[in-house]
Order: sequence, then structure tokens, then C-alpha cells
Amino acid sequence: MKVFLTVFLVLILGLSLSLTLDENAMKLQDEAFDRAMIAFGLAKGLNAVISLIQGTELSVAPVGIGLTFSVGEVLDPFNDMVERFSWVMLFASVSLGIQKLLLVLSSKIFLQVALVASASFAIIFFFTVKLQSSKLLSISMRIFMFLLVLRFAAIFFVYASDYFYNAVLVTEYKTSASVIESTKAKLEDIQNQNTNIVKSQKESGFFSGVSSQYNDFVENLNISKQLESLQTNIEDASRNIINLITIFVVQSVVMPLLFLWFFISSIKWIFRTDLDNEKLFFLLNKTKISV
Repeated sequence: MKVFLTVFLVLILGLSLSLTLDENAMKLQDEAFDRAMIAFGLAKGLNAVISLIQGTELSVAPVGIGLTFSVGEVLDPFNDMVERFSWVMLFASVSLGIQKLLLVLSSKIFLQVALVASASFAIIFFFTVKLQSSKLLSISMRIFMFLLVLRFAAIFFVYASDYFYNAVLVTEYKTSASVIESTKAKLEDIQNQNTNIVKSQKESGFFSGVSSQYNDFVENLNISKQLESLQTNIEDASRNIINLITIFVVQSVVMPLLFLWFFISSIKWIFRTDLDNEKLFFLLNKTKISV
């Protein structure tokens, strides 16, 4: 048993000192953060385009005789959802940033040195009979397990979160982001069309040939068809925004809470478990009984 525990501790130390493990975890965390920032950028881009469209409507309403207000009525509730979505993505980005900070702290050299020192003391106690019966053995094991949790908990969380994303969420994320991007492009086309109409009206003057300009305006803008297409795009985008909100709430709220629960439970177990010296002494000196 002593040899087995010693080999186990040495393997743990080797894994702890591996830079590849930290580098891969950091790369996975950066990818998650980039996904959150892309979604946040989509939200802010949608909000900006909608604001421009609503601003353009105000300038063309006198010519459209109020018809263009129907576009604003479609966009207002959607814009409210987009603003809430942007807040969720901002929170998700901050949460992922905090997770990255914990990952950086877990890879610091002082933690690795402390883990090596605690493991070395534990191994010495394994092979020193006099020390096996002292309280130092129990203390050294608790300290080692505590440092072990500090060293690997954040790394374990990052790998688990990435596995869950690739196994369950990746398709939903890509599909939802694509639909939202296409909706943003559609709204930009509407904004460009409205801008060109307003520019044309300003160049010709609002009060010269109003009837002719009104007919041209209705023909070019084609409000009814535009609204029908816009409503379909907005409905699809709304569903996919909800999908993205769900994805990032899971990744940045639910899973971190599970990680926090796991971390606290592990610490409680380490310091509350019945790890007395007699049991450790028996474990270390246990031999096989031949029948």
C-alpha cells in the first residue's frame, strides 16, 4: 500500500507540473470566452441596426403618413429582447473571465511548489514508522488533498465544460449564431434602403410633387412584403436568441454553480472526513492475508 500511494502521489505531481495540461485548459477557456464575445457582438450589432432603422422611420413618417410606424412596432419588442440578450452575454463574458482568472491562479508556481512539498512530506511519513502514528501524517494528507483540489478543480471544470459544450451545445450555438447573423444582415438591408429613400426625398424636397414621391416611396419600400419577411426573420431570430441565452446561462451560471458546489463539498469532505492516525497507520501497514 505504501508503494501504491507513493506511485500515485508521484503521478499526481508529474501531472501537476505538466505545462501542457494548463495550456490546453487555457486554450479551451479562451475559445469559450471568444464564443461569448461573438454572441455579445451580435447582440450589440442588432441593437445598433434597430436603433438606426427606428431613427430613420421618424424622418420618413411625414411622407409615409404613419405607415412606417408598423415597422417600428415589429422591432420594438424584438429590440427589448436583444437588449436583455446583450446583458446576458455581458454577464456570461464576465463569468468566463472570472473562470479564466481561477485557471490562471491554479497554474501559479507557488501552488505547484506547495503541492510538491506537501506530497514529499506525506511520502516521508509513509516510510517513517515513528511519524506514521503522529498527527502530522493526518495533517499532511489533509493539506495535500486541499492543495490538490486547488490545483486541479478549475482545470477539471474547464475540460468538463468544453466536453459538455461539444457533446450537447455546439450545433445549437452555430445554428443560432448563423440565424441571428442573417437577421442582422436583413435589417442592415432595410436600413440602407430607408436611408437611400430619405436621401432621395431630401434631394427632391418634401413639398414638390408629394403625390409622386409618395407613390415612388411605397413602390420602392413595399411595406407589406417587407413586414411579412421581417416578421418571419424576427420570429426565427427570437427563438435562436433564446437558444443562445440558454446555452450561455448553462455554461456561465449553471455549470459554475455546480463547480462551486463540487469545490465546497470537496473542501468540507477533506476537513470533516474521519481521517485519524490509527486508520492511516492500518492502511499503510496493511498486508494481504493468505487463506
